Amino acid sequence: MNCIEIHTSQDGHSHFRSVRTFEVSPMLFAGTTVLLSQPTRCESTLVHEFDADYRMSWHNPPSTQYVIVLAGELEIAVHGGASRRFAEGAMFIAADLTGTGHTTHALKAGHAVVINLGA
Repeated sequence: MNCIEIHTSQDGHSHFRSVRTFEVSPMLFAGTTVLLSQPTRCESTLVHEFDADYRMSWHNPPSTQYVIVLAGELEIAVHGGASRRFAEGAMFIAADLTGTGHTTHALKAGHAVVINLGA
């Protein structure tokens, strides 16, 4: 599947890029063929609830994170003013562990699952 990733480029700034992740292949499960990706280890999983006025200034994630928006809408901005909106059902990868980081602004109250992959 294609996914938006926030990454740090060689210039030390965060940018958006499209990456392919979670490649699936057919597997037999309980007598039915299903399409599944390979398991990915994670360090922790948490639920982040946010109000409509939630804002976080420039920051970097503590580890690479998969963020899945379950409800509400978030806007992420990176260096140079580029921004992307992630509404209910969207997933993005926060992987800009160094450099200028990104900002997060809630456009609509909701919650997201944050999966920390760890070091």
